[in-house]
Amino acid sequence: MERLILIAVIGSVTAILMRTVRQEYAVLIGIATAVLLLLGTLLRLTGIAETLHRICAEYRIAPAMIGSILKILGIAYLTEFGVNVSKDAGQQAIAGGISIGGRVLILSCALPAVVTMLETGISLIREASP
Repeated sequence: MERLILIAVIGSVTAILMRTVRQEYAVLIGIATAVLLLLGTLLRLTGIAETLHRICAEYRIAPAMIGSILKILGIAYLTEFGVNVSKDAGQQAIAGGISIGGRVLILSCALPAVVTMLETGISLIREASP
């Protein structure tokens, strides 16, 4: 974790200093720093995925449900990353497009789970009524 913080501080300071010299280099340094931080964080996700799979096996949860949750989280994080990089580069319209696209992708991944929950709720209500 300390490495990620160190990378963030060094990248931020370098980008700030470079901004006075060449704006485009500052943007590139910011993007490179963000990519390094993202890769460093993704390496830690393997432990989380293993824990979730163990929980699925223990509580008999369909692995597809956990897979959908992981996809949604991945889309959310990558969307946020893309939005921030676009905003740092001064591309507000592209950032807005990425944000809307990410929301649509999240909705499309979550829709099967929502339908399953609604069907389960309706079947429970039908069984409970006389």
